[in-house]
Order: sequence, then C-alpha cells, then structure tokens
Amino acid sequence: MVMAWLWIGIVIVLLAWLWLRWFSRLGILDKPGADIVTKRNPVPTMQWLVLYAIFVIVVSLFFPQWWMMDLFQWLFAWVTVLLVVTAIDEYLYIRGKRDLPAWIRLLAQLLAAVLAIGLWGLAMDERVFQWVVITIPFVVFVWFFLVRSLLCINAINWFDGVYGQASGVSSIGFLTIVLLISLVVLPHYTAISADNALVLQWVWEIALLFFLLSLVYTVIEYKPYGLVRDLGTMVFGFALAYLSIVGGAKIGTLVVALSLVIFDAIWVGVHRIFFLRKNPLKGDYTHLHYRLLGLGWSKWEVRFFVRGWSLVMMILMLLQWADRWSKIVIFVVMALVFFWVNGYLFWVKKLPCGIDPTKK
Repeated sequence: MVMAWLWIGIVIVLLAWLWLRWFSRLGILDKPGADIVTKRNPVPTMQWLVLYAIFVIVVSLFFPQWWMMDLFQWLFAWVTVLLVVTAIDEYLYIRGKRDLPAWIRLLAQLLAAVLAIGLWGLAMDERVFQWVVITIPFVVFVWFFLVRSLLCINAINWFDGVYGQASGVSSIGFLTIVLLISLVVLPHYTAISADNALVLQWVWEIALLFFLLSLVYTVIEYKPYGLVRDLGTMVFGFALAYLSIVGGAKIGTLVVALSLVIFDAIWVGVHRIFFLRKNPLKGDYTHLHYRLLGLGWSKWEVRFFVRGWSLVMMILMLLQWADRWSKIVIFVVMALVFFWVNGYLFWVKKLPCGIDPTKK
C-alpha cells in the first residue's frame, strides 16, 4: 500500500510540474495587482484547472471504482458546478474586467452543497453523545451541512492572503482526518458495521489523496511558482467539510485543528456586518494574517504561526482519543482565548487592520 501511495504522489508531482511549464509557455499568467506589496513577476495562474485535471486522472488511474460510488459522485458534482462558475470569474479576471458579483459565487456554493447532500444520501440519522442517542431530523441536518460547508469553503478561501497558506492549512486538515480514522475511530469504536467500515475506508483514502494534492500545491504556491486561486482553495474547504461528516468522522476534532482559520472567518464576518456595516463577502485587510503583516511580521513567520497552531491543535485533539468532553473544553477555551485577544488588540489597542497596499 505504501508503494501505491508513493506512485500516486509521484504522478501528482510530475503532472503539476508539466502543467506549470506548459502554462508558462502558453503565457497563461496572472497579473500581480496593487495589493501585492512585494513586487514579483507574473506566474502561471488557473492552476485550479490543473488541480481538477490531476484529480480526475489520479482517480481514473488508481481508484476507478470511485466513479460508481454515490458519495464520490456527489462530491464530484459539487466540484464541477463550482468549476463552471470559477472559470467564468477567472476569464473575466484575465481579460481585465470586473469579477463576478459575490452573490453569484455564494449561490453557486449553496447549489453545490445541496447537490452534495445527494438526494438525502448524506443525512445523519443519529449521533451518540456519551450515553445519550440524539436523533437528528433531516431538515436540521440540511441546514447544519449548508452552514458548515459555506463556513469551511469561505474560511479556507479567505485565509489565502499569504502564498501557500490556505493549501498548507488544508493539508493539515486532511491529515487530521486520515490520522483520526486510523488512530481514534477504528481502534476505539468497535461497533462499526461492515457498510460503515467501507465508507470509512473510502474517506481515509480520498482524504489522503487530498492531503497529497494540497501538500504539493502548498509547495507550488510558496514562492509562488503558480497560483491555485479560488477554486482550489474552495474545493479544499468543501472537501474538509464533506469528508468530516461522511461516515461519521469526528467533526469536533477537525474544527479544533482548524480553529484558527474558522475563528478568524467568524470574527471577520461579524466585524464586517456589525461594525463596518458592509457585505461580509466583500474583501478587505481585517483578517488575522493581514493584521500580523501590518505589525511587521514576515510571511514566513505568519505561515509558521498559522501552521504551528493547527498542528499543535491537531496533536492535542488526537491525544484525547475518544474523550468528547475534553475536546469540547479545549474548543471552548481556544474560542474564548482567540476572541478575547482579538477584541482586546483590535478595539482597545487599535491593532492595525492590515497591510497598506499603497506603501511599497
């Protein structure tokens, strides 16, 4: 099995490198805007298209049986729907025209999330919490899934202000799912049916595939050598939300591992709506990474802080094994610390909102 995954990794790296060279020769490059503080040369853009192609090729070569699975079909349907919308948005960007309105992108995300539910095939019938069995109505599940999907999609996408940051955090999220199933779910939950065991095996495999994809593009975007742009980061965000629910994978562990990204998205959304009184989907420089850059942190220091926080939280949650109460306490403490520190620095100490693109 190790050799098989080694070959998969080699195929991903080779395909990504070949397409980077091809896009460079064709002149499919981005146009660094005014918000790029450190001047750089144009690099291959539209790498979300390459990511999509590599995903299809690897699945067809190594996992052709997935094309017959309902769970995979609904995930792929979501990716394809968003691909069309993002392709239009990217075309307008390259042509120097206005981007698509934020509400169209939001509508596409909602439509895709509804598709992913798969005609009621993804609904959770019940959850067991300690000794209490909680039955979850389908309507409640649908709203929960929609809100969670939109939160993960936009949290990961919004956190892409530093090259490779969104892909890097996503790779930690997918690694969390892989380790969670291997070290916690299978060893500690012995009453798993044969059908659920097969689903968990699929979730483990596709999470590992997404981990390799996001890790490769973390390296590609570091300098950057190429840009995944919105579709890549949104696909990673939705896949994290989708895979953490399918098969009963533990949702709370992933949320805590990615708490910095999720808390930042909630903070920025609330701040934009209630204090700036603006559309929360309209971008600005109030995100955590921009504020740290505004304080003089380097991009390397921001990446180290964000990934370090995520890795520490992942390890801490995995060490709790199946103890739900400990995980809840850790989550609540992390939330209180994050929002209290942000509130104090942002409103009391007047921490800078972020970089000033007019100062080069």
